[in-house]
Amino acid sequence: MDATRTNEPGVADLLSEAEAFEERAATQRVTFLTKLFAEGSHSSQRLLDVGCGNGYAVREWSDRGLDAVGVDISLYRLSRWFGEHPASNRPFVIADACALPFRDGIFHRVVSSGMIEHVGVEESSMPYTVVARTDREEKRRRVVAEIARVADSAATILIDCPNGSFPIDFWHGDGLGAFRTHGVPDVLLPSFGDLRRWAEGCGYRAMVLPLTGRLAFRQVGSRWWGRLLAPLMRLYLWCLDGATRMGMGRVTAPFYPYLVVEIRTGGRLPA
Repeated sequence: MDATRTNEPGVADLLSEAEAFEERAATQRVTFLTKLFAEGSHSSQRLLDVGCGNGYAVREWSDRGLDAVGVDISLYRLSRWFGEHPASNRPFVIADACALPFRDGIFHRVVSSGMIEHVGVEESSMPYTVVARTDREEKRRRVVAEIARVADSAATILIDCPNGSFPIDFWHGDGLGAFRTHGVPDVLLPSFGDLRRWAEGCGYRAMVLPLTGRLAFRQVGSRWWGRLLAPLMRLYLWCLDGATRMGMGRVTAPFYPYLVVEIRTGGRLPA
C-alpha cells in the first residue's frame, strides 16, 4: 500500500492500524537482526536503515547504542518522523534508495526491511492493486547496488521482504491479516533469484538466511484462520531453516513466505 494515499476512503484508518503494528514489531525485528550483526563482530556502530518508515526501528537501534540513520523517500514519513520523535537527534534523510546521498563505504551495517518490493511499482488501495513500471528491474538493481556501495567491505548487509516465489503474500492487501495470491514471478514481490541476480550484477554475493525469529505472525494472528495457521507455519519454517543451515539455501529459498538475505561486498559467502 502506498502510505501517502490517505485521501481514499478507509485508507487513513488502515494506515493508522498498520503503523501501530509497525511500532510493536520494531523491537522484535531489531532483536532478530542484531543477532545477525553479532556474527560480523564489527567494531563500528554506524548503521543505515533504508526505507525506515516512521523510524521506530531507528529509535530502537539508537537505544541499543548504534549510530543509526534512517532513510525514506516519503514526505509523509518525514512528517510522521517529527510527530513520533519531536525531540530526537536521530538523523532522518529524505532520499531515493536508488541514489543514496552518502559516500562510499561509510556504513558498517545496512538494513532494508519490507522496502524493495515497493520500488518500481504503482500501488493503489480499495481494492489493492499493483502495476509494474517499465524501469522496475533497473531501479531495484540500483537499490541493491547503492546499499552495497555505502557499506564498507566488512559490513553486514541485510535485505528482507516477502518472497515472490511463494504464491501467497500475507503482507499486502486492503486490511491487516488480509492476503493475496499471485503468480510466479510476481509483479510486486522479488524472489531470491532476483536479489541474487541484482547483487551478482554489481559484483556482490547473496545468501538466504534462516527465518526463525523474524516473523511473529501478528497480522495474520488477528484472524481466526491465522491463529490456526501460525503453529503449522512455525513448524514449516523450522524444517526449512534446518535445510538452510545445512547449506541448501538455494533449494529452500523458493519455499519461504518471507526472505532474509545477506549481501556481502567482500566475496566471502559460499557460492
